[in-house]
Amino acid sequence: MQLPLYFDYACPWAYLGSCRAEAYFRDLGVEIDFRPVHLRRLVEPGVGKPPELGPRKQRNATSDVRHWAEMIGVEISPDALYRSDTQLALRCALAAKDAGRFREFHHPAYRARWAEARDLSDEAVLRSLLREAGLDVEETLGRARSSALEECLTRDTEAAIARGVFGVPTVFVGDEMFWGNDRFELVRFYLQKAQAGG
Repeated sequence: MQLPLYFDYACPWAYLGSCRAEAYFRDLGVEIDFRPVHLRRLVEPGVGKPPELGPRKQRNATSDVRHWAEMIGVEISPDALYRSDTQLALRCALAAKDAGRFREFHHPAYRARWAEARDLSDEAVLRSLLREAGLDVEETLGRARSSALEECLTRDTEAAIARGVFGVPTVFVGDEMFWGNDRFELVRFYLQKAQAGG
């Protein structure tokens, strides 16, 4: 059974979810199907900007990410909380997937973004990640820049929206949708229910 997990390298919560999903669900015999989507396009039309966080809530939000990272045993850099365009990195992930080297690119890319605070919009960073993943750098970057992969990312994002996705990480068990790293316990419950024929 495959468990689709929608992600964007722009989101720290999707980083945490991506780091722990495979181990968390391994005993249930499911395969995680990582699906790149463009987070900014998932925002629903007509929705205004989120309210600004006050200093107390902002400190708590920062601590929340840090607490989760510590609990699941992954690094997260305090310098990583900045915005950056991840579209090319997402298209590199699609190219790596086609080449059978997805995980070799995906997990280091997430670590680079959130544990090392490296900018995934920087081509030099992507080149290094592609090389370390055992991919042909020029060929993979060429594919990632192609209109075919740009259209693929757009199409996959629109398909996710049509399915109800509005943020990442999002996981589906059948038609049941679960948004957030902290919903994995619910995902597990519904997986077990589905496996029991319920």
